[in-house]
Amino acid sequence: MYDQGTSRLQEVGIAYFRTFLASQLIEISEDILSSIPSLVTHQEISSIMTIPTRKEIKDAIFSMSRNRALEPDGFPADFYSTCWDIVRTDLVHAIKEFFRCKIFPRSWKATFIALIPKVVNPTSFRGFWPISLCNVCYKVVSKIITTSECFS
Repeated sequence: MYDQGTSRLQEVGIAYFRTFLASQLIEISEDILSSIPSLVTHQEISSIMTIPTRKEIKDAIFSMSRNRALEPDGFPADFYSTCWDIVRTDLVHAIKEFFRCKIFPRSWKATFIALIPKVVNPTSFRGFWPISLCNVCYKVVSKIITTSECFS
């Protein structure tokens, strides 16, 4: 059971990192945007977003680090490789569906924030690096896109 001090610490931590991680809308004019050179061609974009094969999805899963922290979906990445015969059909379908529809389900975008100390004995939240722990499906999509032949 949490005491008042722990509850207050949580409130302060959430408020600090909510402000720290908040994005601010910045207006950018069309002339500035049009002056930015395009480094990726339309053909490369199409190549990146082609529907991956079952093998590409499996390779992405099996290449992930093992024994890491639980993801927001409640499972570490090695769960998916260990239970591949059980989860394969649903996972492959879900990943392919993303590439077809180009929409991330909200649950895939959920993250945990882990606080990694910057110094030996942090005395405030400024003494921590916030690290996002992403959902496995999000990581699979990212890995497939970044290992696309287009970037090789």
